[in-house]
Amino acid sequence: MDVLADFAQRLQELFLFLVNNRLESLSFAATIAFLFVILLVDLHRRGYRFSWPRRLLKSVGANIAFWWVSLLFAPAVLLLTYPVKQFYDAIGLPGIDESFWQGVPAWLLVPLAIVCYDFANYWNHRLMHHRWFWPVHAIHHSDPDMNALTAYRIHFLESVIMALSYILLLSWLGFPTGSMGMGAVLLTLHSMYVHLNVDWDHGPFKYVIASPRMHQWHHADLPEAYGKNLANIFPVFDLVFGTYYVPGPCHEPLGAKGVPENDVVKLILYPFAVWGKLALKLFRPSRKAQTSVPDDLAKTETHRTVEPDASTATP
Repeated sequence: MDVLADFAQRLQELFLFLVNNRLESLSFAATIAFLFVILLVDLHRRGYRFSWPRRLLKSVGANIAFWWVSLLFAPAVLLLTYPVKQFYDAIGLPGIDESFWQGVPAWLLVPLAIVCYDFANYWNHRLMHHRWFWPVHAIHHSDPDMNALTAYRIHFLESVIMALSYILLLSWLGFPTGSMGMGAVLLTLHSMYVHLNVDWDHGPFKYVIASPRMHQWHHADLPEAYGKNLANIFPVFDLVFGTYYVPGPCHEPLGAKGVPENDVVKLILYPFAVWGKLALKLFRPSRKAQTSVPDDLAKTETHRTVEPDASTATP
């Protein structure tokens, strides 16, 4: 029995070693493999004809561009979140030591890390559907032709918000870096999956794992669907907190009114333009703004109302 236990421990150590040292390569390889499978399936559905609509090609191009932009802004994300991490460590809040998880097998630790990640993502996602954070998250919703690469259409400020939420909500758990990293790879693959343009709802398992149909309703430009289906993986969080909404197949238009669709430069600048217009209205309001804007901004319910279009709004 001791030999078997030692062998199992060495396998776990090897697993975590590979994750720690090959995580980036694994994530990239898994992403490319997943995209290749999607491409083959889509070609089969189209009778092996390359007949993608021009707008879809623009969407894919914009999503690929955002993947590169994310890499470009990665140092800025680290720079903006590092002081918060330092402060969090300095105040010495009680937490679980990483050594606590040494006896937990990887097959249990990774799913546990994924559940915790998804819980944190539910709440940062819910936050980003509130008034002042929406201009950042609107970039992700700007894609009118959802596809697997829409998962990468993320503004770098949204990456900052997500990283800060992980520091505040997950740091105290003390998960080993390897387990969180492998969980992140699986989260990425699932995120690409739910953005597929297919009407799959998982049948009896639709309340267990989020489906493309569920996430299509999240992206639907329909008031009833605003701020709904916020969980990335586990619909139980939406069920518990009252944000689940899947009335059937989604045939509603996708996207976000007033937000540029596939213009990468405009999308990167969009949050700053909207915040600038809002700041002008708050600090130098017109008579009309004095009566309407403060009440509008005072709303606290979860919603997805696009702020005044930066290109048309006036101070």
